[in-house]
Amino acid sequence: MIEPVWLLAAFALALVAGAGLCRVVIAFGLVDAPTEARKIQKAPVPTSGGLGFASATIGSALVISLFAGVTASPGVTAAAWGSLAALVLGLADDRFELRARIKLVAMLAICLAMAAWGVRADIIEPWPGVAWELPVALSAAGSILWLVVVMNAVNFMDGANGLAMSMGAISALGLLVCGVVAEAPDAAVLAAALAGGLGGFLVWNLSGRLFAGDAGALFVGAMLAGLSLLIVRLRPDWLFVPPILLMPFLSDVLLTIAWRARHGKRLFSAHRDHAYQIAMKAGLKHWQIAAIHAVWTLNAAAMGVVATIAGGYVPLLVFLALLAASAWVHVRVRRSGVKAGLVGAGLP
Repeated sequence: MIEPVWLLAAFALALVAGAGLCRVVIAFGLVDAPTEARKIQKAPVPTSGGLGFASATIGSALVISLFAGVTASPGVTAAAWGSLAALVLGLADDRFELRARIKLVAMLAICLAMAAWGVRADIIEPWPGVAWELPVALSAAGSILWLVVVMNAVNFMDGANGLAMSMGAISALGLLVCGVVAEAPDAAVLAAALAGGLGGFLVWNLSGRLFAGDAGALFVGAMLAGLSLLIVRLRPDWLFVPPILLMPFLSDVLLTIAWRARHGKRLFSAHRDHAYQIAMKAGLKHWQIAAIHAVWTLNAAAMGVVATIAGGYVPLLVFLALLAASAWVHVRVRRSGVKAGLVGAGLP
């Protein structure tokens, strides 16, 4: 069991380092111009803030682990390296605007490598008394799918100041608790550092002075997905805890994709059909949307922690309840958007 003071130190160190390094990125980093329909800023803004908070996250986790005497397991090491590879992929996309297919192939390669090096769930226990040991191929395929979905979900939700990265920070704190309860100090330290690094980034992002870019979004997505797989690997009975923690990301993205597919829209083209984008069209400000989603994610994190501690059938029941509530909210927002002419089958 790791002492709480070390987790607090990992968070604080990453917070300070993240804020400082992100300021460097503002001065010397890439610039994101409003060249696509989904981009809402009116002027170019420094991007790839992920370079700052990713460096703060990994560096702080290494320093604190050294002083706390925590040795990283092969799985946590693979998750960290895979997240850094995702960062590089995102940085290339920020710089060169990679084609969607090239980006997807590269992402699949990164996820395949992560799964091969142990970032996967080999045994799942959906409810008490039922445990399935998966063949390696099926375990790897399911884990790769989870990694790809979460990485893209975080990226798709990164469309308003303070939105996706505040959600990511809160989800990381939920995974921090899971790591402590599962007696995985290496995963807990990395989750604490991720939350702190994102907090340092939000100092600049909330005011719109710096964007995470694909570099940051893919790094955070890979880190959240990787850590959650490692938690399930340790505790197969927590199968539904990661979807609970990440429900605010997953429900909006997956339900929006389903809606676009139903109406014959191109799934990989830039668009503004997400629920949070409908809210922006309706006149809500960035901070209002970020605050609403932060509260939503806090609720999901609290429910995930309760499910973790309670065990038994609670994770499954909480997941189903939260899924139903999320779908209901999504449908209500979308219906209101269609009625107001903000979104529809005939709109881009």
